[in-house]
Amino acid sequence: MVRKTKEETEDTKTQILQSALDCFYEKGFSKTSFGDISARIGMTKGAVYWHFKDKTDLLVDLIKRHLQEKCKRLGEKQHLPETLAELREFFLKEAQYVESNPNLQKFIFFATMQVEWSDEIFNRVIAKLGEIRNFHMTTILNALTSAQKNGEISTSADVREFAWMIANSWRGALDTYVADCNKEFSLSKNFICVLDIILDWLKREEK
Repeated sequence: MVRKTKEETEDTKTQILQSALDCFYEKGFSKTSFGDISARIGMTKGAVYWHFKDKTDLLVDLIKRHLQEKCKRLGEKQHLPETLAELREFFLKEAQYVESNPNLQKFIFFATMQVEWSDEIFNRVIAKLGEIRNFHMTTILNALTSAQKNGEISTSADVREFAWMIANSWRGALDTYVADCNKEFSLSKNFICVLDIILDWLKREEK
C-alpha cells in the first residue's frame, strides 16, 4: 500500500471539508450523512471516517479553519481600529470580504441556520463559535474605548451599549444577507448606512 504524503493527506481532508460545507449548506447538518459527503467527491465513507470520527468532529474542524483563515487575513493588517473612521473602514472591508467569499457565506448560513444544536454539539463547538461571535463585539468595544480616550466621543457615552448596538446590527445584517439567495440585499451598502447613523449619533452625544 502506498503511503500518502502529508500534502496529499491535507488535500484529501480539505476536499472532505469542502464537500461537508456544501452538503451542510444544502441539506442541513442533521440530514447530511457521511455517505452524502463522500459521494459528492467520489470517495468511500471509510475515507471520510479515516479523517473524522463523526459529523461533529467535522463541524469543529470547519469552525477551526474558519478561525484560522480570519486570523491569517487580519494578520495582514497593521492594527485593529482605534478611531470611528477606522471602525467604519474595518466593517466596510469585512462586508466586502463576505460579499466576495461564497464559502464564507455558506459557512455563516449553515452555522447560524442549518445546525440543530443538541447538547453534545453545543458543548463541543461552543468555545470555537464563541470566538467567532465575540470577535466583532470585542473589536467594536476596543475601537469605541480608544475613540473615547482620544476625545473623539464624550466620556459620558456608554461605549458598551453602543458596541452592543453595532454588533447586533452587524449580526442582523449578516444573517439577512446570507439568507438572501438572490443577493438583492447589499451587505456593505446597507450595514454601513446603519453604522453611519449610529456613529453620527455617538458623535453627537454631549461632550
